[in-house]
Amino acid sequence: MNRSTEQAQEQAVIKARCEADHLFFTRYFFKQRQQLRFRVNWHHHVIAGVVDDVIAGRRKDVVINVPPGSSKTELVAINVMARGLALNPYARFLHISYSDDLALLNSETAREIVQSDEYRALWPLEIADDAKSKKRWNVVVDGKKAGGVYAVSLGGQVTGFRAGHMAPGWQGAIIIDDPLKVEDAYSKTGRSKANRKLVSTVKSRKASPDTPIIVIMQRLAQDDPTGFIQSGGFPGAWECIEIPALIDDAYVSRLPEHVQGQVVRDAQDQDGRYSYWPYKEPLAELLALEATDRYVFSGQYQQRPSPLGGGIIKGD
Repeated sequence: MNRSTEQAQEQAVIKARCEADHLFFTRYFFKQRQQLRFRVNWHHHVIAGVVDDVIAGRRKDVVINVPPGSSKTELVAINVMARGLALNPYARFLHISYSDDLALLNSETAREIVQSDEYRALWPLEIADDAKSKKRWNVVVDGKKAGGVYAVSLGGQVTGFRAGHMAPGWQGAIIIDDPLKVEDAYSKTGRSKANRKLVSTVKSRKASPDTPIIVIMQRLAQDDPTGFIQSGGFPGAWECIEIPALIDDAYVSRLPEHVQGQVVRDAQDQDGRYSYWPYKEPLAELLALEATDRYVFSGQYQQRPSPLGGGIIKGD
């Protein structure tokens, strides 16, 4: 077997694995972009499994709550768009964050992956010449515009675009990464505005009732977008996945069996709690933060926000 045949076979294996496994896709293209290994923790397997379920149609509308610095944007916002177009170049994505800058940065990064030599060696897609902005861009199939991305802040205007298609199978998604700014979480007005926008803007941007929505965020207040969804404010059969920074054996027992063995349980506090990711978040540092600012820790890290004004801080 000559070298070119071996390379072709290697590429075929990589392509098949990327199309079958979201975490493999993320790791592969992270290494290509950053020249660094993507540090995998058990929670990445959980999140990637949820993404794979959404793409396969086994789940639809999902909220994932994670601590800061959990690789959520890389794993969900950026790579769902890039991989989603590999799986279906006609797929359409609406990407939303609390600010234009963040949404545009994620869109730009996804576009750079699609334009990369490594990606095009597996899926030879081109970006439309008149659609190379960060805000809105499309890929080209048979000389015509096909699927693509529209990126905007939650408060921005979305005109002439809907995510997904009225067709069976994987057609794209609405991906919402951090819909509420941390500073706005202390304001009832800010929280209410974000929640209203979820219903008024996001729901009407689905091309089909089957277009999935993925919301990924850290908890910021009891009535933040996650709380709003859980209370029935945004109709739908939502599933919520919580990944707290401090976990215990009871939490781990509820994880998928293939994930449970990946959890590191070395250092524990007196209550039997341990860091969800000791490589990045040492237990001692998490406990120090919990002791220093219980309000921030209970929400952003534990996904169990305390009431605003509960003896700690009071919103407007």
